[in-house]
Order: sequence, then C-alpha cells, then structure tokens
Amino acid sequence: MTLEDLQNEAPATLDALPVEVLARLQGQAQARLAGASQMVAILHGVLTRRYAQGLNETGTHRRADGDYEIRIEVPKNVSWDQDKLSSAIETIRSWGENPFDYVETKLSVSETSYKAWPPAIRDLFTPARTVKPGKAKFEIALGMKEAA
Repeated sequence: MTLEDLQNEAPATLDALPVEVLARLQGQAQARLAGASQMVAILHGVLTRRYAQGLNETGTHRRADGDYEIRIEVPKNVSWDQDKLSSAIETIRSWGENPFDYVETKLSVSETSYKAWPPAIRDLFTPARTVKPGKAKFEIALGMKEAA
C-alpha cells in the first residue's frame, strides 16, 4: 500500500490495514507535508522579494511580469493596546457616554485559572463553560506498552 493508493481504496479496506502499514504511511505523509510546507515557504520568499519588495500599504496590489499579472494581497492586521483602550473607555465613561457603544468586549477565562479556583468560584462559572473536543491527533510509535 502506498500513499497514492489511499485515495482509491474503500474506507473498509483502509480501516483493516495493519498498524505497521498505517505507521509507515503516516510517516511518509508527514514527511511529504513538511517538505511541501518548506517549498511553499521558499516560493513565498521568492515572490515577496520579486514582487512585493517595498510594499508597505495594505490592500490589493498588482504587478505585471510579461504576460502574467501578479495579484498581491497585503492583509491588514490590527492590534489594540489594552491599557490605552481602557483609558479611552474611562474617558468616554467620564463624558457620560456608554463606551460599549464604541468598544466590543469578549470575556474569557483561562482554563489553567479555572482549574485552580476554589470550588465555590468554579461552581459559579461552570454553567457558562462549554467544552468541545478538538481534532484528534495521532502518533504511532513502535514499542508503546500499556502502563501496569
């Protein structure tokens, strides 16, 4: 069984593969993914040096190269200084205005903090907490044994 075979095999056939085959295929797929990621990064560097050198403005830019048009998207990444935002909120509040007409807030709780809280505090917050499982990650290693 090769990586190329995976696309054409029925799920039942794949599910029945021995773990050694799954481990080999997983290793090969991860190696290809790492190699592809490295190639994408190298090409991104080439394209940046060739077509985006000196671009400091966000938005869409176009460059011509022979018969090709290169479209360059420079995203806008905005961050806000939390201390300065807090100061601005207090200023708006002192004007008698509602600062939340202008500012959005998102409340969150650190999972580490939540676990360290006293039970009474934790019980107060538990109804607001939802836990959803993330995507499972698998690592297949030879020689793993159950703990006694």
